[in-house]
Amino acid sequence: MKQIVLLIAVLLAGMGTAHAQQGTVQGTVRDAQSGDPLPGANISIVGTSIGAVSGPDGEFSLSVAPGEVEIQASFVGFGLRRTVATVAAGAVTTVELALSADLIGAGELVVIGSRNTGRSVIESAVPVDVLTPRDLEAIGYTETTQLLNLLIPSYNTTQSSITDGTDHVRPATLRGLGPDHVLVLINGKRRHTGALVHVNGSMGRGSTGVDLNAIPASAIERVEVLRDGAAAQYGSDAIAGVINIVLKERAGFDANVSYGQHLSSVTRGYAESEGLLPDARDAGSDAYSWDGDGVNIGSPEDVTYTDGETVNVNLGYGAEVGEGTMYISATLRDRGYTNRAGLDPRGQYYDGFGGANYTEETFDRLNHRFGNGAFTEYAAFLNGSMPVGAAQAYIFGGYSYRDGQSGCYFRRSLDNRTNRDIYPDGFLPMIAAKVADGSIAGGIKGAFGDWAYDLSETFGTNAFTFDMENTHNASQRNGQTEFDAGTLFFAQSSTNLDLFRSFDMGFSSPVSVALGAEFRYENYQIRAGEENSYANGGIPVDDGPSAGAGTAAGCQCFPGFSPSSEQDEARTNVGVYLDVETDITSALQLGIAGRFENYSDFGSTFTGKVAGRYEINPVIALRGAASTGYRAPSLAQSWFTSIATNFINGVPFEVGTFAVASPTARALGAEDLTPETSINFSAGITFATEMLSLTVDAYQVDITDRITFTENFTGSTIADFLATRGINANGGRFFTNAIDSKTQGIDIIARYGTSVAGGDLRLTLGANFTDTEVTNLDFDSNGDGELDAIAAPDQLKALGKSTLVGRNRIGDYQDLQPNSKINAQVNFDKGALALMLRVNRFGEVTNLHSSDPVRDQTLSAKVLTDMEVAYRLGGGLRFSVGANNLLDVYPDKSFKSSSFNGIFPYSGASPFGFSGRFVYTRLTYHL
Repeated sequence: MKQIVLLIAVLLAGMGTAHAQQGTVQGTVRDAQSGDPLPGANISIVGTSIGAVSGPDGEFSLSVAPGEVEIQASFVGFGLRRTVATVAAGAVTTVELALSADLIGAGELVVIGSRNTGRSVIESAVPVDVLTPRDLEAIGYTETTQLLNLLIPSYNTTQSSITDGTDHVRPATLRGLGPDHVLVLINGKRRHTGALVHVNGSMGRGSTGVDLNAIPASAIERVEVLRDGAAAQYGSDAIAGVINIVLKERAGFDANVSYGQHLSSVTRGYAESEGLLPDARDAGSDAYSWDGDGVNIGSPEDVTYTDGETVNVNLGYGAEVGEGTMYISATLRDRGYTNRAGLDPRGQYYDGFGGANYTEETFDRLNHRFGNGAFTEYAAFLNGSMPVGAAQAYIFGGYSYRDGQSGCYFRRSLDNRTNRDIYPDGFLPMIAAKVADGSIAGGIKGAFGDWAYDLSETFGTNAFTFDMENTHNASQRNGQTEFDAGTLFFAQSSTNLDLFRSFDMGFSSPVSVALGAEFRYENYQIRAGEENSYANGGIPVDDGPSAGAGTAAGCQCFPGFSPSSEQDEARTNVGVYLDVETDITSALQLGIAGRFENYSDFGSTFTGKVAGRYEINPVIALRGAASTGYRAPSLAQSWFTSIATNFINGVPFEVGTFAVASPTARALGAEDLTPETSINFSAGITFATEMLSLTVDAYQVDITDRITFTENFTGSTIADFLATRGINANGGRFFTNAIDSKTQGIDIIARYGTSVAGGDLRLTLGANFTDTEVTNLDFDSNGDGELDAIAAPDQLKALGKSTLVGRNRIGDYQDLQPNSKINAQVNFDKGALALMLRVNRFGEVTNLHSSDPVRDQTLSAKVLTDMEVAYRLGGGLRFSVGANNLLDVYPDKSFKSSSFNGIFPYSGASPFGFSGRFVYTRLTYHL
């Protein structure tokens, strides 16, 4: 660290000297066809970190070292333009940069994948996708995770329901790996992760990840997705790849208002012969049309839903600040919930309860919420830069606050967890999550002699507060129905120094050398809720057939974090890297990177990467890469502690999650967590002409010691074991390094652009095919002769548990993400009219049963269609109307026996959710 501080001091002290030796490059960026200026274009000096954004009239100005410099300009929808100029000290050199339209996007400049600032998408040695504003805007959904899910074939997210905090913070993955294997950058700087651990039955269970929905799409200029291991270049977590979000920095005023809602028709309920197991063992079972006391909820019926109303308001303004720019945006998003629950056929009251006022005949059987939760979110972001002497200072960041609400499992009146004095009809507890996310980054970059430098500081926090509504603590009799159940908190700060220069060593191009250092601090906290949210009041059931029996402690659905669960843990990470790249010949590009990191809690590691590209001819090239990766356990995985309701095969259990270092976890067989390590190979071919580009990339990622949740260990033996330790739970689990996996796949991206009937036609086809196999299975959990699980340690065997990680959890890794995903899109622009048609095919996913292979259910592939029509009204005004899932496609219904009495007819494993058609209108204004 002393060396870093000394180097920073030398750089700052030398800025004045460097400034005296500078010259100036200025000019204008224009559309080559129309001659119109292009405001918001990116201009940079190749081989340095020096850059600027063009102003309202396309103008720019850069301070550079004297000599011959290569200047490049890029703008969304236009090809890259480069020119060489000679700059003299104290003089002004003027250049004009005219950009030509690029319909297929092959010339888009990319920031990630290479620290050589002159690489375009097609020139990159590793696969990179670039999503432009026109891609991001032509979607009705307002959540960033949903936008990316529709546009990137190798990207997946979940829309599961009744999964506690996961209903409010959606996990997302690349190439079939985990949410914590994706590194997210904002303007090239590391983004902090969220505080939430995904603990329930969804994709990414047991992981933490970045809350991408905290970054509103309205603040995003473009998104770059690196689909390759990049831990050696950008740091741990980048095992699956990197998502770099570039914030808007443009002049002028932006505004857009959209309104949408789900307008969907579907058959609610199960017919007698519907949803049967493959062996038909449940043939003849009831159709979940409850018939008792003269009540029948009816046969399956066609229902039309108009819900999930969504209002999205975005305002943005970019202005010149001195010789720099600043863009500020504000967003309001409000979304109502969707509900696709079936009617509850179960008996609700014990015999003799309540008299005529509480009868099965009058009970409202739509008593669950099963679908997207509701939320209101406010967000504000800024992004700006300005020259400071010979250097350039920059700042960006934002804050978002999400107030959400999602349902839990309904507690029936006859349930021992229901205080019938408060809820005589039963009640639906609600998680009213409050998610606050803030970040700020600032830095200075410029030139120091022959070196370009970038010195920055980034700080971010994420807080997830579990407020509970419409609930109570059944062990108390105080009438309280709302609780503060506690808060999860995560903070991260990163200090980075990046240096870059090029050397002429006789190769076809100069050798680009990047080196740098990072110091990172992380803090994870669990803050206890109010006492009544977790306390055991000791009051037994006071009426009904179970009078005198014990009641569950803590507020129902999500008992609060108690003081014994509180955590406040921190760690540091120091990393240094070296990245070298050049064109050995005019045809051969080669890059090598290495990174050393030291974690204060998990020690040191070294990761490396080699990548190359060979140009067979001007249109065809081969490319490939090999790398190693490393991911230390997150602080949340090391320290998360909680007790919450989990349904296992339809039966509710209060399950405790115990920190690995706790005496309880140790007694159950937990061991110290160790880092995950990976080896990543990729190889591909690219083809590009002026009108057509095609990339095909195959990959294999081997990961050792993946961190996962154990099974939920339940039963009287476990409950007694926990009771002896003063823990009021009837089940327990912990984190463990139990999984080794191999993931293989292929990505295909094709783009075609041409002029048709006086307009521009763009065709895009993207496909991802992925298969993951857990390679260290060592136990036959159900005696069918096939290894399908991980065996338990001796401590658990002594408690009657033979499986550490069961077949259902193994299936989460192997089968819970689509085995394929194909995206085809057509865009046609003519004059003021713009048309978009997109088709997404989501491949099969499979839910494995905990013990019975017959109950494994594969959800068949489904094709969803999106369409939008937009028209420019003039004066910067544009009107759009469209639909996502235009044909109202739903996933297959769950097996009747897995549907919780028909109440949950769809699986949360569906890769596109289960809310049906979404229609919207949008009005956009730009000045």
